[in-house]
Amino acid sequence: MDLFRLLSFRYAPHRSLQALLTMPFLGLLLALFGPFGSYTTMDFWERCAHFSLCFTVIGFVIMEGAYRLARRFFAGNWPLWVALVYDAVLVLPAAVIVWGSLHVFGRGALRFVHFTDLLWQNLFVIWVVQASITLVAWLRHSRLPKPEPAVAGEAFPLAHRLPFALKRSAVLAMSSEDHYLRIYTARGEALIHMTLTEAVELLKDGFQIHRSHWVHDGAVKDYRNGLVELNTGLKLPLSRHRRKEFEAWLEQVS
Repeated sequence: MDLFRLLSFRYAPHRSLQALLTMPFLGLLLALFGPFGSYTTMDFWERCAHFSLCFTVIGFVIMEGAYRLARRFFAGNWPLWVALVYDAVLVLPAAVIVWGSLHVFGRGALRFVHFTDLLWQNLFVIWVVQASITLVAWLRHSRLPKPEPAVAGEAFPLAHRLPFALKRSAVLAMSSEDHYLRIYTARGEALIHMTLTEAVELLKDGFQIHRSHWVHDGAVKDYRNGLVELNTGLKLPLSRHRRKEFEAWLEQVS
């Protein structure tokens, strides 16, 4: 069992945007219950404004930061251990946001609130949200067909063909150039003597978008006007006759 894959889930930008749009409504729902003593120290409309603002701003910070980190360091993946550490680091900024919101919408509650209380309250809420996101991701992933590993026990099937600096870097895309193959990774690119067909047989977690191009399922950021954009900013052409199949595949793996 690959522990890294067990404790990771795909970070999908379009799904994160959908989640972000629900944040104000979650804030309104929380306002109905008046948690953390706010039911007695703030009126209903103050709670609505306060929790909606905090959920939206903190949610944006968490999702945007996670997206950038996932793109930069984890080839579009978001390991659970990284998520937990990241959330813990954000507790202090989140507490500052809540503290500032209380100065605007809940001045009457300030005398009952200690800043240290905001730290554990934010940590609790953030980790509950993170647990929900992870659970949904795991349930979605469990319904996907499990591909067999290309080479038993080998996490980087092309490592032996790549320069030393790229051997442990995930392959994000490949492009055929005559009798050579350009390999794009999170740390750089390299040109090797190999056919695209041979490489695709080794790398199962991806899609061949064109007769000359292949992309990894965690590297796709967006696609439009016949071009697939990767997390690194690289754009590769998408064959017109593969578009529908690509859209179905992208929806499945995102």
